[in-house]
Amino acid sequence: MNERAALGNLMREGQLRLADGRLIAYLESGQPGQPLLLALHGWLDNAASFLPLAPHLAGFHLICVDLPGHGQSDHKSSPYVFIDWLDDLHQIIDAGGWQQITLLGHSLGALIASAYAGVFPERVARLIMLEGLGPLSQSDDAVPEQIRRAILNRSRTRERASQGFTSLEEAVAARCKVADISPEAARLICARQLVARAARLHWRSDPRLRDLSPLRMSEGQARALMAAIACPVLFIQGEQGFAQLTAQWQARQGCFADIQRRWVAGNHHFHMDNPVQTAVAIEKFCQIR
Repeated sequence: MNERAALGNLMREGQLRLADGRLIAYLESGQPGQPLLLALHGWLDNAASFLPLAPHLAGFHLICVDLPGHGQSDHKSSPYVFIDWLDDLHQIIDAGGWQQITLLGHSLGALIASAYAGVFPERVARLIMLEGLGPLSQSDDAVPEQIRRAILNRSRTRERASQGFTSLEEAVAARCKVADISPEAARLICARQLVARAARLHWRSDPRLRDLSPLRMSEGQARALMAAIACPVLFIQGEQGFAQLTAQWQARQGCFADIQRRWVAGNHHFHMDNPVQTAVAIEKFCQIR
């Protein structure tokens, strides 16, 4: 049995239907009645990015969703704009019937989770951010160039056609070229992200996910969202992760009413390569042990 199958046997597949009719796929471990931990993956990842972590979070009812356009979830009919991720998450939470949850987000998932916790603070009991610290922002004078780049990038996305891959290993190698990720971690993500078509393997993910955002928040808007978070917050940073997060921590830590910072050995995907240390930090924060 390969690693993907062994880890996958610990989790159950499920689906939620959103209010607008779209289907959201998820992986689940634990049982209802245990503390609910809703996990949101990073950009171009999927629910399988939490497979290594799941066995070490046995005290939780862990639900790891495939965000729209990722993994086995439905694609969107509209562009992927940051604010709309909050609507997607709100629909997911409502479809699950969950009143109050702990949010766990990695990278893009951390950005989404932090903004949601500021908009709906009554729905979030705790917030855990892995390699992400609040929404991305930009200065006002950067707006014209950002919009220009986004429009030109959309044109390239429409023209770009993937030829697919001959094997899972070829896809893994391609992913490792463009992401700070180990081959072992990339293999788990790719196995869920690929579909066979015409004797080749192709990405399931929506190509439009690669479009640039046409507009980001101002830093003042991002700070207002972070300041509105009412729950305790844990920020976990990889020792070899995104270096810019250290400067961002210095600039933003004061925006949060109640935040802790922890370091974990590893790169941007440390939760996959170092799941034990990551789980210990999460359990201690949530007072599971």
